[in-house]
Amino acid sequence: MRLFRAGVVLVLCASLLNGCGFTLRGTEQAAMPIDELAISYPGGRYPLAEVLRDALIANGVTVPAVPGDALELRLSPERLERRALTLNNRGGAGQYALTLQIDASVFLSGQLLDGPETVEVTGSFYEDTANISGSNNGVEQTLNDMRQDMADFIIRRLREITL
Repeated sequence: MRLFRAGVVLVLCASLLNGCGFTLRGTEQAAMPIDELAISYPGGRYPLAEVLRDALIANGVTVPAVPGDALELRLSPERLERRALTLNNRGGAGQYALTLQIDASVFLSGQLLDGPETVEVTGSFYEDTANISGSNNGVEQTLNDMRQDMADFIIRRLREITL
């Protein structure tokens, strides 16, 4: 019974501390120093731009369709490297490592403010030669996860920009 009471008191104390706004250092995210940021990227399909746009909007940043006088994030074409990590029993690659890279720069009224910085993320996936469509879905899911990680990194870097 005593142990139960101690547990209840501990939970209540933790709830009170959390309720009054107490957080441990490093666990609270800093506010974005920018209100508006345009994203420029090479023509055609660019999945990272969609993920990044969603992340910026979730952080309270307006993303205009046309740069104008707003801050502008310029992204280079994605570079994808794929290399074999392990071999399967048929002598083909069983597991692959993927490396996705872009160069990112921040401009203000056409003038370089920050960058260019190369952003790189890695991931891996298993290829099942008996299920090619499943393997292709695995590659796409891995790339989607990598793009989300890349967008999160870019958001963290944008928080560090001083205007």
